[in-house]
Amino acid sequence: MYDFLKTILILFLFKLNIYGSSVKPLFINKNMQIKISEIEKKYQSLKRSMFFPQNDNQTNYNIYLESLSILTEELKEVRSIAFVQAYDIKLDREYLDELSILDKKSKKLINVIISLINTFKEYNPSIHKKPYPFVSYRNNIQNHIDKVGIFHCLQCN
Repeated sequence: MYDFLKTILILFLFKLNIYGSSVKPLFINKNMQIKISEIEKKYQSLKRSMFFPQNDNQTNYNIYLESLSILTEELKEVRSIAFVQAYDIKLDREYLDELSILDKKSKKLINVIISLINTFKEYNPSIHKKPYPFVSYRNNIQNHIDKVGIFHCLQCN
């Protein structure tokens, strides 16, 4: 039974390729979607750790900032790989539209991560020895919350 289903799947994929539509765009978009989702989960985890109630001004935020920077680089790499792969093959309009939506999502996530990085660069006592007024911190956090709202609004569409 398993071999029969496997054969049917292979024939189905072969049939798709015969008629000119390729299976590869599906994998490009799905792969990009999965990687963006994984990076978003890592970002959420780091964010929870950064806002952990027991953190204080003695907490070394450099580790968090470095990890967040790595996530932005990973997102940029995912975007570039997807577009290189898309350039290598002819894509139908529907796949380009989906890729465009995923690209917007990744850009918004990059903006969200960078806003958090910028907020904690100012807050990090090991970087800045000067006092960080609460009003500035509140404004930066509000800016970050606004960017998160824009990111989630994009996800709802």
